[in-house]
Amino acid sequence: MKVLTAAQMRDIDRRTIDSGTPGIVLMENAALGVVEALAARYAPLAQQRIVIFCGKGNNGGDGLAIARQLLMRHCTPRALTVILAAEPQDLTGDARLNLDMLTAFGIPIHRAVDTDMRRATLVIDALLGTGLDGPAHGPALDFIHEINNGFPDARIVSVDIPSGMPSDNAAMEGEVVRPHLTITFTAPKISMVLPPNCDRVGELVVAPVGSPP
Repeated sequence: MKVLTAAQMRDIDRRTIDSGTPGIVLMENAALGVVEALAARYAPLAQQRIVIFCGKGNNGGDGLAIARQLLMRHCTPRALTVILAAEPQDLTGDARLNLDMLTAFGIPIHRAVDTDMRRATLVIDALLGTGLDGPAHGPALDFIHEINNGFPDARIVSVDIPSGMPSDNAAMEGEVVRPHLTITFTAPKISMVLPPNCDRVGELVVAPVGSPP
């Protein structure tokens, strides 16, 4: 089984983009892969109450694209909530494009969790990706704690890597999302196959991003 460091994953993405596949297409393919995995495990998605937590980086951009794909394929706006752990103006590049596309659907972007959201049956963690250096902090850390403790009826799904988990080693610093399912891209990252983290990712699914699933 191929296992990648964060730097190797960035290099694969860079070479794919340099060969002619735009970054926004890679993000869209990643979102499609996640939605396919969700549909295979939690069908019918139309009957789920879904909350998606998004950060300001590419992992958050994946989450925003996932929200749009869920709306296009499976869910009504009333069944889907998007929470952003940043000011909208802090998003740049492909993440910003996906925020703009999602808001064009008329979907409100929330900055906090309310009582009704806690009734969710499916929570998607797209807060922090493989570029994390050190323990999570600030709003992302607050939302990691919310994901772990605030949704008693929900299955938790992490996008690429559980937020707060280091990518390249098994050392644990600070709180990490505890998912039932992790959908990673291209190949597992080193921390996912080393103890104790290999037991903290839940079911591990690998989704391709170089071409549509």
